[in-house]
Amino acid sequence: MGTPSVPAEIVNRRPSSTGRKRFMLIIVLSTILIFLATLTLSTSAFWEKSSSHMTTNKAKTRHTVVPAQIPTPKPTLSPTNRSVHAPVLGYPLLNGNTHMREIALTFDDGPNPYYTPQVLTILRNYGIKATFFDIGYLVADYPYVVRQEYNEGNLVANHSWSHPKMTLLSAQAIVSQLTSTSTAIQDAIGVRPTFFRPPYGAINSTVLAKARYLGFTTVLWDGTAEDWSLPGVRLIVTKTLSYARNGAILLLHDGGGNRAETVAALPIIIASLKSRGFQFVTIQQLVDDLAMPLARNANSTIQYNAPISLTATAGFIAWRRKTFS
Repeated sequence: MGTPSVPAEIVNRRPSSTGRKRFMLIIVLSTILIFLATLTLSTSAFWEKSSSHMTTNKAKTRHTVVPAQIPTPKPTLSPTNRSVHAPVLGYPLLNGNTHMREIALTFDDGPNPYYTPQVLTILRNYGIKATFFDIGYLVADYPYVVRQEYNEGNLVANHSWSHPKMTLLSAQAIVSQLTSTSTAIQDAIGVRPTFFRPPYGAINSTVLAKARYLGFTTVLWDGTAEDWSLPGVRLIVTKTLSYARNGAILLLHDGGGNRAETVAALPIIIASLKSRGFQFVTIQQLVDDLAMPLARNANSTIQYNAPISLTATAGFIAWRRKTFS
């Protein structure tokens, strides 16, 4: 018999059922591994970016300063609310130019949402301007009243934040009282005040030095009817008129309590002073006019008001402390 023939090898033969299963399993596993690797890389990048963002935020938080801790810079004085011809006075202002027929009406302890608008109506009816020494926390409570004061051409000034005796405060507390009030006023009307009246008229060298450093002229007064004590309309009128003289600074109150008597007395005071030839000016105008010649004649040179020293006001301050203690 001959040698049996061997069948020729079949080329490109389709794999068996078992081979196909192995092949598909490899493909699926490879796909899963690739997907997992991609997902791992994406997740790692995401968390790395998030961690970096969180770290940046934490860093910002750590370096964020509480507003109360931010040192308040020296105010920038604006020509809008201060004449370039009126530098800060280094002494407390008691009165203006004694050779000019002008008077400054000033009101303390506002703004008051009930009495201040009544005072403003009277001023508007008589066509005159006044100066309002406002308390900081009340400015924050009633900014719309302060805006009315300012928008009607009156001068808004600083009367401390909470009406303390400034002489009993530390230097830092004095600065805080002044700057916080100025900020509240600026928030209300857009300008910082440049005049300051210490509550109770209580001043010392530290109060004056800090006020001057912050850009304030310290303003006291020439006379007051003590209307805060409710002495009656007639007495308020009589005492106020008794202080009327050239350059006088007259003190009344539009806040701090019942001011019905002051409101009732005000038209009588204004009408009487107008009939005597006085012009009503703000404290700013009063200070501007300090530089005006006091007297001119053939035998004299130009004279100006001399600065008032702190010593010269000692008796006045002592009287104020005794009166309001």
